Amino acid sequence: MIEELHIRGLGVIEDARLALAPGLTVVTGETGAGKTMLVTALELLLGARADSDLVRSGSASASVDVVVSPSPPEAAGWIGSDVEELVVSREVPASGRSRARLDGRPVPASTLTEVLGRHVEVHAQQEHVRLSRSEVQRGLLDRYAGDPHRRNLERYHDAHRRWQDLHDRADRLERDTRERARELDRLRAEIAEIDGAELDPADDADLDQRLDRLANADAVQQAALEAAAALGSDGAGEPLGTAIDALRRVPIDDDELTALHDRATALAAELTELAADVRVYGEQAEADPQALAALQERKQVLAQLTRKYGVDIDAVLAYAAEARARITELEDAEADADSLAERLVEAEDELRSLAADVHRGRATAAEQLAQVIDGHLDDLGMAHGTAHIEVEPLPDGRLAPHGADQVTFLLAPNPGEPPRPIATAASGGERSRVSLAIEVALADVDDAQVLVFDEVDAGIGGATAMAVGEKLARLAAGDGTRRRQVLCVTHLAQLAAFADVHHVVEKGVMDGRTITTTREVAADDRVAELARMLGGDASAQAGLEHARELIGQAQQRRVG
Repeated sequence: MIEELHIRGLGVIEDARLALAPGLTVVTGETGAGKTMLVTALELLLGARADSDLVRSGSASASVDVVVSPSPPEAAGWIGSDVEELVVSREVPASGRSRARLDGRPVPASTLTEVLGRHVEVHAQQEHVRLSRSEVQRGLLDRYAGDPHRRNLERYHDAHRRWQDLHDRADRLERDTRERARELDRLRAEIAEIDGAELDPADDADLDQRLDRLANADAVQQAALEAAAALGSDGAGEPLGTAIDALRRVPIDDDELTALHDRATALAAELTELAADVRVYGEQAEADPQALAALQERKQVLAQLTRKYGVDIDAVLAYAAEARARITELEDAEADADSLAERLVEAEDELRSLAADVHRGRATAAEQLAQVIDGHLDDLGMAHGTAHIEVEPLPDGRLAPHGADQVTFLLAPNPGEPPRPIATAASGGERSRVSLAIEVALADVDDAQVLVFDEVDAGIGGATAMAVGEKLARLAAGDGTRRRQVLCVTHLAQLAAFADVHHVVEKGVMDGRTITTTREVAADDRVAELARMLGGDASAQAGLEHARELIGQAQQRRVG
C-alpha cells in the first residue's frame, strides 16, 4: 500500500503531500487546479516517460516520492529483503535525463515498473492502460478461470518445458550435423594412424639404442674383436695364468695366500667368459642396411605421432583412448537424433492435447467473464456496450510457454458496431469505465493492490455516477480478507460521496504566482466540498443538505 505521496515542482504543484490509506480515496477540485498531476506523478513512479515540460516554471526539477509499505518483494534484489518501508523516487530535471531511486539507491527507470507494476495500476485517459496489454488480459482470464484451469496450465507448462528441451536438443543436433561428421572423420583417421603404428611401449623403449648399434655396426664389431683378443690367452689371459701358477707353487700353508690364489683363479674364469661374450657381441653386430632402414623409418613414425598426439608413446596411446570415447559419444549422438525425432513428435502431441484443455478452459471463462463485464457496463451507464473476449490460436499454430492462445479483450460500444480492442473502441472516459467494469469483475483475481482512476466519471452523472461510486467502494473493500487502495480523481459529488478519504486540490496565488495545494477534508468541510461540486453555493443550506443526503445514500448502498 502507498502510505504517502509527495510531489514537488510538478506542473502547477509547488509542494504537495498526500497521506493515503486503504479504501477509496477521492481527489476533487476545480478544473485546472492540477488534480490530474497526482495521476501523472504516480505514472512517473511506474516508469512512464519523463518530459521536462512537466517541470514547474522556475524550478530546477520536479520530484515525486512515495512510501510503500510493506516493501514489494520485487524490490528485494535491489535493497534487500529486510526493508519494511520502501521509498520510491523519480526526479525530472528541467534539462537532462530523469533519475529513479529505490530507498535512495539509483536504479534504471524500468526498475520502477518491475517493482511497482504488479501492485499499482493507473487507468488514465491519455495513455493505454495495463489492461490493454494482451499478456495482462490472458493472465487475468487464466486467474478468473479458477483452480481446474490453473492445474491444466501447470501441466501444460511442465510439458512445454520438456518439449522445449527436446526441441532445443534437436536443433543443436541438426546444426551440429556437419561439424560432427567432420570431427568423426578426423578422429577415425587419427585412430587409424595410431593403430597402424602398432605401438608397444616396452619394445619401442630401446629403439634409439638399437638404431645406434646398427648405424655403427662396423665400428662395434672391430672394437669387440680387438677387445676379445686382448682379453684372451694372447692378451690379458697369459699374464693372469702365469700369476696363478706362481701362487700355486709357493710351498706354505697360508690362508691368505690361498685366498689370493682363489681370487686369481676366479678372475681368470671371468676373463675367459668376458672374452667370449665380447666376441659374441661383436659377431652379432653385423651391418644390416635393411634392418637399419626399418628402424629409421620406425623412428620417423614415432616422431610424427608424438609431435601430433603427445610427448611420448604413453601420451599418444592415452590420446587414442580419448578419441575412441569421443567417437562413441558422437556416434551415440547420431543415433540419438533418430530417437529424439520420435520423442519430439510424442512430446508435441502431448503438448497440443494439453493446449486444447487450456483453450477450452479459457473459452469457457471468456464467455462467463464477458457476461459479468456486460452487467457492470450496464450499471456504469454503458447499457449498449457489449464486451467480447476472443480466445484465438496463435499465428502459425505456435506453442508458447503460456499456451497456444491469443487472448484479446474487445468492446462493441454501440449496437451494430463490430467489437474492437478496448484501447481503441471507446473514448477516454468510456475506456476508464470499461476498465473499471473489468476490474470489478476480476476483483478477486487481480494482484494489483493500488488502483488509480483518472476521471472515470467523464460523461456520466446522476444515478450512473452513484453506481460508479458504489463499484469503486466495493473494489476498495476487496474480498473481506484484504482491502485495496483505490484513488479516483473525480468532478462528481455523487461519486465522491463514497470516499473513505477525501482530498481537495485547490489553486491559489502566492507571491504573484499560481500554486496548487492539497488538503484532506472531513465532516463539515467535506459536506461543503460536495455542495460546491453539486454546483451551488458551498455554504447554502440547500446545497449542504443535498450533500449530506448523498453521503447518507452512499453509506446505505455500501452497506447493502
